[in-house]
Amino acid sequence: MILDLVDFRPSSGEHRGQDSCESSSGSSSLVKLDVAAQAHITKHRKLQEDLTDEMVDLARQLKERSLLMNKSIQNTERVMQILDSTEKAVEQSLASTGQANTQAMATSNTSCFTWFLMFLMTCIFVIVVLLIKVT
Repeated sequence: MILDLVDFRPSSGEHRGQDSCESSSGSSSLVKLDVAAQAHITKHRKLQEDLTDEMVDLARQLKERSLLMNKSIQNTERVMQILDSTEKAVEQSLASTGQANTQAMATSNTSCFTWFLMFLMTCIFVIVVLLIKVT
C-alpha cells in the first residue's frame, strides 16, 4: 500500500483542487493517506467544484429572471398608468354624455312646439298655394 502526505490546511484559490506535499511554514499538518483515501478526497473535491459551478449557474439564472421580472413589473406599471388615464377619460365622457342627455330631455318639450309650428307653416303654405291656383 502506497502512502502519500496530504496537506489539510484550507487551500487558497491558486492551490484549489491540488494536493500539497510541501509546507510553506514549519508548522503544517501533514497526514499520511493511502491511495483509496486520496481518491476519495479527489472525488469529493471534484463534486464540490461541480456543485460550486452549478450554484454559480443558478445564481446567474436567478439574476436574469429577476431582471426580466423587474422589466415586466415596469411594463405593468406603464399599462396601469394607461388604464388609469383611460378610466378617467371614460368617466369624463360619461359625465358629458349625462349632461347632453339632460339637455336633450329639456329640449324635447320645445321640440313638440317646434313640430307644431312646422305643421302650422306647412298648412299655411298649402293654403297659399291653393289660393294662388284658384285665383
